[in-house]
Amino acid sequence: MVPLCRFLEKIGINRTLSSLMSTLVVFIVFGGTLLIFITQANAFASEMPDLEEKVDSLIEHAQGGIESITSLTLSEQDAIIEEWSGEIIEKIEPFVTGFFGKVFSTAFSFLLVLIYVFLLLLYREKIFDFVMMYIAKSEEASAEETVTRISKVAFHYLWGRVQVILILGVLFFVTFILFGLPYALLFALFGAVITIIPYIGPLLSGVLPVLFSFVYFDSTQKIVFFAAVVLAIQLVESYVLEPLILGKEVKLNPMVVIISIVMGGIVWGLAGMILFVPIFAILKIISLDHPGLQPIAFLLGHDSKEAFEKQE
Repeated sequence: MVPLCRFLEKIGINRTLSSLMSTLVVFIVFGGTLLIFITQANAFASEMPDLEEKVDSLIEHAQGGIESITSLTLSEQDAIIEEWSGEIIEKIEPFVTGFFGKVFSTAFSFLLVLIYVFLLLLYREKIFDFVMMYIAKSEEASAEETVTRISKVAFHYLWGRVQVILILGVLFFVTFILFGLPYALLFALFGAVITIIPYIGPLLSGVLPVLFSFVYFDSTQKIVFFAAVVLAIQLVESYVLEPLILGKEVKLNPMVVIISIVMGGIVWGLAGMILFVPIFAILKIISLDHPGLQPIAFLLGHDSKEAFEKQE
């Protein structure tokens, strides 16, 4: 939010008010997205009785096919389903209970984040001056340039993430509308936002609409074609959009973006998968400003050797 805050200050708004307005933008964007999602989810929940009937009909149809293939009678299948459903419910129940607890915990944490955003924007110059106090006078100019470039990495990474989410959301929404999947906005919003979790997010973003296509679509051919299109979109997002867009915004090559996500998952789990890309970008900036580490900066970047040497 620093670029927006600086823009507001340039047009004459004081630091406190510009920091507050920038923080308000964060609240409106996340709050507005959550409001749309809740509204769509409530409308979807109101049709659950009709959906349940469709699911029951689908199960009966599937049971008929299973009986003809495996010779299992309907009563035997019902017994197996009842046993499995009981085990699944036992496992899901604590998860659901914990999920709602985490929702309230996350909401409280989000309020704290808003406070942190406001205070960091308000005192950003003081924090910068604090860092510079540890730098020798002869190195101040170089260090100031390095710190400034590092401070921009988070913005570029976030902007890259926003671009991926917007493109993916549009692709999902158009696909769901063309295939006639109900609640296209709900599924597209869920699918786009959850992709902020690398690897796991894209998987869930496609699995949910494909599962519901079994309920809403009456043609097996249409379901298979729909699943193929969703899979193609996921592959484009994971292996084309994310490495190229995020790599461009943080000036890392696509190979390093993928490696950083994998390493982040190994070291810090989910948080590492999200944070290691900007961390690698910061490492590249620091390496670029130290002659002994410049080969590392070359390896992490996407420039050719000739273009890299021109930057030095």
